[in-house]
Amino acid sequence: MAGAAGGVLVRPARHAKPRASQQHVVIIRHGKTGHNKLGLFTGWEDVSLAEEGRAEATRAGQLLAKHGVHFDVVYTSWLSRAIETAWLVLVELDAMWLPIHKSWRLNERMYGALTGLSKKKTRTVYGEQQFKMWRRSYDTKPPAVSSFSQHYPGNDQRYVENVLDVRISAKETLIRSLERGKLSIHRKLPRTESLKNCMERTIPYWINNIERDAIAKGKSVLVASSENAIRGLLMHLLKIPTEEISNIEIPTGLPLVFDMRYKCLKLLEGDFHDHNFGKGADLLFTPCEIPDDEYDELDLSPIEEEALA
Repeated sequence: MAGAAGGVLVRPARHAKPRASQQHVVIIRHGKTGHNKLGLFTGWEDVSLAEEGRAEATRAGQLLAKHGVHFDVVYTSWLSRAIETAWLVLVELDAMWLPIHKSWRLNERMYGALTGLSKKKTRTVYGEQQFKMWRRSYDTKPPAVSSFSQHYPGNDQRYVENVLDVRISAKETLIRSLERGKLSIHRKLPRTESLKNCMERTIPYWINNIERDAIAKGKSVLVASSENAIRGLLMHLLKIPTEEISNIEIPTGLPLVFDMRYKCLKLLEGDFHDHNFGKGADLLFTPCEIPDDEYDELDLSPIEEEALA
């Protein structure tokens, strides 16, 4: 089986334009926010894009348009930064009419009591080891928020009224009923999440909604979400070991093209060394699984031919 390294075959050949019928699956992390620039834990806190983030999203749309990438449907989280990123991309593609499916299951990881805190201060107060465990381990949860915290999604009517696909929480129902003096049914919304918890909601949504309802039907898909949700999706798609997750970074505002046929991640232009994917970049940009009988049909540039020789 011939392979194309993700750091080499990362874009269409310079002399070839994508076919109109080509299916595209693109995943993009939202552009920078003020919280990103300040180094704060954001989680489910609903913050808008900073000016720099809006510029990143616009450039992403322009890059996609330049390479002839089109979409049939868009999926985002419920967070404004992801929705705004998707809209800015669609503006550049002249495709604002596309259907957009918003799901809380694509939300960023819920950081619990760390939400809104400075990462630098958290590292100083709790120590480097605890900080890394909370931020990057696979199954360690940060401290949970109180049921009455402003950061608890159960105090946001959007989640209370629209998240109906999780079980009822006996504990939260009791707390709310005692507070209000009458029965108040409450669902089990997260008060904190590990990356594992985040993946347990994002991956089923990918499989049961995005793959089944769109990708399997030949539709081109744009997914706009946040770093940890995307990190989990890529772990699933690329079979990345959980112990390697701390080595992976996801740049803001950069379109990541996942080739569903050849099971590899690509960039539209440049090389993955041009961006900060962390020490685990080689885990993301693995060789494409190209069968020998299809290899000769690929339209490769001379550089790509030499790299694959």
